[in-house]
Amino acid sequence: MLRQVKLSMLSFFLAIIINFTLPLKYGELFSISLDNLSLQTLPLTLKCKLIEMSLLLPMTKENKLHSFTAYCLGFVFLLGLKNLPTSYGIYLIVLAFFHFSEYVATGVGNPLNLSWDSFLVNHSVPYWVAMTVSWAEHLAWAWATPSLHVSPLGGAVTRLGLAVCVLGEAVRKMAMLQAGRNFNHLVQSQKAADHRLVTSGVYSLCRHPSYVGWFFWSVGTQTVLLNPVCFLLYAYVSFTFFSERIYVEEYTLISFFGQEYRDYQARVGTGIPGIPGYEGPPVWGDSRSQH
Repeated sequence: MLRQVKLSMLSFFLAIIINFTLPLKYGELFSISLDNLSLQTLPLTLKCKLIEMSLLLPMTKENKLHSFTAYCLGFVFLLGLKNLPTSYGIYLIVLAFFHFSEYVATGVGNPLNLSWDSFLVNHSVPYWVAMTVSWAEHLAWAWATPSLHVSPLGGAVTRLGLAVCVLGEAVRKMAMLQAGRNFNHLVQSQKAADHRLVTSGVYSLCRHPSYVGWFFWSVGTQTVLLNPVCFLLYAYVSFTFFSERIYVEEYTLISFFGQEYRDYQARVGTGIPGIPGYEGPPVWGDSRSQH
C-alpha cells in the first residue's frame, strides 16, 4: 500500500512540474495554440515521457487509477497556483490539497484501509451538489460585485478563510494520523481486535477532532470564496450531519468501551458547540463503530 502512496505522490507533483509553464490563467487557458505550446512548455516529447512515467508505469489497474486521480488533483492545485492571489485560485489549492492529503494520510496512518475511495472524490452526490452550488454563487457574486473580489476587504476575508481551512486541515490530519488503524472514513460494522480508545494528543482536546477539522474546513472554503449564502448553508448542513453522525458513533463506542468511554465523555467535549453526542443509557452488544 505504501507503494501506491509513493506513486500517487509522484503523479501529483509531476502534474505540477510538467504543466508549470502552461498558460493556465482564466483568459489564457483557452488561447493555447501549437506555436505557444512548443515555446512556453517543455518539449512535447519530454512532457509525454514524464506523463508516461507517472501514469503508465508497470502497475496494476488499481494503481493506475490512483495515480491518474493524484495527477488530476495536482493539475487542479497548479491551476490554483497560477490564479493566485484570487479567491478562486486559493480555493482550488485548498480543495485539491484536501482530497490528496486525505489519501496520503490514510496510506500513512492506516495503510490496510487504503483504496481509491480514500481520495473522497466520490464522497457523495450531495457533496458534489454542494460544491457546484458554491461555485455558482462565487461566479454570481464575482459578476455582480467584481470590485469586492479585488478590494482590501475581500482579500482580508479570503485570507481569514484560508487560515480557517489550514486550521481545519491540521486538526483533521493530526486526528487521522494519531488514530492510525482506529480511523476509517466509513462507519465500521465490526470492532477490530486491535481497536483501542484514543484519548491523548488532539483527542484530549475534543472527542471528534476529525469532524471538527472537516467542519472548519468546509465553512472556511466558503469564506475563501466570499460566499455568504453558502457559508450559512454549509455551516447548517455540516452541523446537522455531524450532530447525527456523532450521536450514532458514540452509541457504538459506548457499546465497545462502556464506562471507559463514559468517563472520556465527562472529561472532553465533542469539539463542535451545540453537539453533545450520545447521552442516553448504556448500551451493550452493539458491534458498529468508527473512531
